[in-house]
Amino acid sequence: MKKSRQKNKQHNKSGHNWWRWAFFALLFIMVGATVFVVHEVSAPVSNTESTQPLKKTDSSFEVKLNSNQVNALADNYLTRLQKGQKTKYDFVVGDKYATITGSTKFLGFNLNFSLNFIPKQLSNGNVLLKAKGLAVGRLNLPIKYVMGYIKNHYKIPKWVQLNQKKKTILLDLNRYSKHRNLHYAAEQINLKNGEFKFLVTVPK
Repeated sequence: MKKSRQKNKQHNKSGHNWWRWAFFALLFIMVGATVFVVHEVSAPVSNTESTQPLKKTDSSFEVKLNSNQVNALADNYLTRLQKGQKTKYDFVVGDKYATITGSTKFLGFNLNFSLNFIPKQLSNGNVLLKAKGLAVGRLNLPIKYVMGYIKNHYKIPKWVQLNQKKKTILLDLNRYSKHRNLHYAAEQINLKNGEFKFLVTVPK
């Protein structure tokens, strides 16, 4: 009878230990996830100062593109940029938004996301993308978190400046053109009609 009671006590004790360890493991995961989210959101912000705009000259000419042509150029550029990279993303323009699609990691799970932006042509010829909406499966993750993840885990060209606090991405075409044979500046962006106009200048 005593042996039976001792076994029951040992069994209860081991059961309590199991639940205690499970509780601490869960607590550790929650704390770790919180720290990770805070780190991603509070990561240093890129300097968003743009280069000086290009002036129109006699060697300037206009180039008009439609949505399909812009998407083809973006796909070609990103394919070359991300060659050999494990994590990749896509950029597509539609009739309402410019969208970045990819995957993000949350609590150890890979989640596909779609981040929608409204593009705005700036007076200096650059393009500013303002985040408008985010879709990550059924989760409601903050836009700042996903943008912070993109900034820290994806290969982004130097002429693209991501600011997760302001929820913006600056496409600095002036900086992109700085050491190239042709200089580019955005003149018109019309998603609804699928019309994009750029000023191309041959430097002297």
